[in-house]
Amino acid sequence: MAHGGGQVPVFCSLCEEDTRITWKCLNCDMLMCDKCKEKIHVKFKFAKDHKVVSIEELGLHEDEIDLSNINCKTHAGQTCVLFCQSCVYLVCPLCISETHNGHGLVTIKEGYEILISKLKTRGKNIGTNIHELEKRKEEVKDVDRAELSQFENTLKKIKDQNVQLKKEVDQHTKKLETELIKKWEDLHRCTETEEKEVSLLIESLASKKSVVDDIIQSNDGKRIFVDGLELVQSMEETVTSPCSKFDSIPTFLPGEITAYNIGSLENVSTKGEIKIIKQFDTEISNVMFMAACSEDTLWITNQEVLQKVKIEGRSLKIIDQKNIKIYGMACTPSEDLLLVTAGGSVLKQISGQTGEMTDSKYKVKGFVLSTVHVNSDGKVTTGAYSGEIVYPAVGRRVVVVMDKSGKHDTTIEYDTQGKSIFTYVMNITRTNNGNICVVDQLSEDWRGRVVILSEDGDVLNTFNGNPEVNTDKIPFEPIYVLTTPFDNIIVSNRNHNILYFLNNSGNYIRYCDTRKPGILYPRPFCSTEAGHTYVGCVTPIDSSDKAKIYEVDIL
Repeated sequence: MAHGGGQVPVFCSLCEEDTRITWKCLNCDMLMCDKCKEKIHVKFKFAKDHKVVSIEELGLHEDEIDLSNINCKTHAGQTCVLFCQSCVYLVCPLCISETHNGHGLVTIKEGYEILISKLKTRGKNIGTNIHELEKRKEEVKDVDRAELSQFENTLKKIKDQNVQLKKEVDQHTKKLETELIKKWEDLHRCTETEEKEVSLLIESLASKKSVVDDIIQSNDGKRIFVDGLELVQSMEETVTSPCSKFDSIPTFLPGEITAYNIGSLENVSTKGEIKIIKQFDTEISNVMFMAACSEDTLWITNQEVLQKVKIEGRSLKIIDQKNIKIYGMACTPSEDLLLVTAGGSVLKQISGQTGEMTDSKYKVKGFVLSTVHVNSDGKVTTGAYSGEIVYPAVGRRVVVVMDKSGKHDTTIEYDTQGKSIFTYVMNITRTNNGNICVVDQLSEDWRGRVVILSEDGDVLNTFNGNPEVNTDKIPFEPIYVLTTPFDNIIVSNRNHNILYFLNNSGNYIRYCDTRKPGILYPRPFCSTEAGHTYVGCVTPIDSSDKAKIYEVDIL
């Protein structure tokens, strides 16, 4: 039976005599003394190509570790003679007879090598864990630094907003005070004039009353009939002026202080990343409009050809196609498709059941429709205009909200100063808190802005682009908007691979360069009830490629 002895010497692999090992051939996996390296190994075939290194380079030692006289932990006075692989334990003869007989027993040296191998593996794993933890530590530091920067930046913005609001409040209250003072001065001037006129009239009448009293007390009949009659006639001709009607001093109605005009703290993602989940190839060159009517069915169009496509794995199967000029579209909760067609004041409707196209019950008489959005509750919001599409606008520009029956709930056209809000309503989305988000094109070269409105039509906010991205050379050209499942707003830019993210109040959050995930020229969006988000793309004018659609995850 093999047993663990004392210190085991290591011999030269070639002469098996010299124990002064100084070299190792990595190709032969052979330990050598100086003599064999110089005299024998060099005669091996291809020896000149072998790599021979010194023992010092390998970190080895001539002396082996002492594995003798290791006491048994179980039986006092016994020395361990073998290593049990089954139990990973050093055993003495008594251990073998009592417990480990039949187990996988090897020499202590082999057991030592097994444990050294396990320890090296464990040490490597620990080293890897330490490395990962160090990385995590640095990431935490990075987060702390980034969040400190964000904290300081946010705090500065709050203070700047406080200063700006105070300045604007001071200016506004000063304006109100000036207006009030002027009203009071005008009123006071009128009352003073009136008071003086009344005082003079009182003096005149008092003088006449004195004469009347004197005549009455004279007891002179002749005087009464002569002077008294003349006085009575002159008094009848005197007409007392009625009291003038003065303008009242207006009452001050304090405005409501809300998060819309001050700002709010919100937890929003700041990564600005979009991850592609799936990519689909279409049969059209540009996806200009897109709508999801179910979890696996989309309507897409290049404005000339309308296709209904079914998602099958990573492919799109065309299940319906129509040739029709389209300027906007949206799906209803009943999976019918509403269309904005050329010059129409009535939305067309394609039945989700039969595919038949008819006039819908949604119309804006006297206007041409420009875009349409449908809420999850079935409310329809449209943009419309009268006259021609010119810049600056001539004619009326409106946003109309209709209920499911087609009745007009709200028509939005003017701001609180009576000025027209819109130039040309290109696209609309609605947020979960009820706000209306409108892409308003301001000029023929596609420059525009995003207007955030309350349900009642009050202008809450406007977004005119971000100075980090938009310059005179790279203008803000918003074209499509979408409300995300987190109730944020995504805005696509017409000629640049940029998406802007706003919160539901229209405050800017961040922007994303879509070239990083590999999405070029993103245009329309759509999303399903389950939260799947799709983005459609266009291709360069001189390209023969077909347009792509991506299912994306917004991080």
